[in-house]
Amino acid sequence: MSGCRSIVIAPYGNAATTLSDSWLKYRDQKEFDVCLLFYHQEVLEPKKYEMVDYFFHLKGFKYRMIHEVLTNLHPEWMDKYDYFFFIDDDVQIDTLQINRMFSLARAHDIWICQPSLSKDSFCSWPILKTNDRCFCRYMGQIEVMAPLFSNYALKICMEAGTFITNNSSWGIDCAWTHLLGYSRNKLVVFDIVTMKHIHPVGKGELYKKIGDPYKDWQEVVKKYGTKRINYQEYGRLLKVNAHTAPIQFTRYKMVEQFNRLKQAYNDYDLPSRIRSQLHKAKSLFKKPPAL
Repeated sequence: MSGCRSIVIAPYGNAATTLSDSWLKYRDQKEFDVCLLFYHQEVLEPKKYEMVDYFFHLKGFKYRMIHEVLTNLHPEWMDKYDYFFFIDDDVQIDTLQINRMFSLARAHDIWICQPSLSKDSFCSWPILKTNDRCFCRYMGQIEVMAPLFSNYALKICMEAGTFITNNSSWGIDCAWTHLLGYSRNKLVVFDIVTMKHIHPVGKGELYKKIGDPYKDWQEVVKKYGTKRINYQEYGRLLKVNAHTAPIQFTRYKMVEQFNRLKQAYNDYDLPSRIRSQLHKAKSLFKKPPAL
């Protein structure tokens, strides 16, 4: 049995290629388990999925399938895993970047986070696209496309029923933010990790099955008493280098050099050396004691 404490759980369909092309591109280096939730009525090429750790043919909608797995099929996973990454099957992100996301979430003790979106991604919220000057940004909301949950945040959001509120998943990210108290330092976009959303928003086959997603959104807002939109930035950690912030970087380097010289001066202990030499000189001119 795998000793991993991190897992990718993803909806997957016959037309998707991201499993082999991206997520498991460097399969021998993965530090996480993979669970696919197949949503089509028929699995056309089952051999393609033999590389994953878990496979369930549930024929449903993303968050309803995740809820089914974590509450009925494998409730013990809520204790087995510390972090859960729920990626759409039209999101490209390679094995090493997924490893990095899990490591960053642990290191920064994040509740919900996501990679930033590449500049050429299809997206609903441009604020989530990569900011080259940032290491990460603290956000008011993380979207449903590819959230990485801590065990703590996931339990709160699942127990409140957000994963089974509707089929479209529209609006449930608003509920997550509300349930977690509108935290200003636990919801993060990591700009140093990038994913690419390869399909236009609102054009996939999902939208032919769900009816009016805007209605779903409004119903979530009403049910949970949440803000309709909270995509805003509360803070950021900057990447300070010669390319992203040359003036600030130069100032830091000058301070660093000054501190280095100061340390060298202190290590050399010039005042003590001067006092020692003066003492020696004084001793040379001191009269010898009378016989």
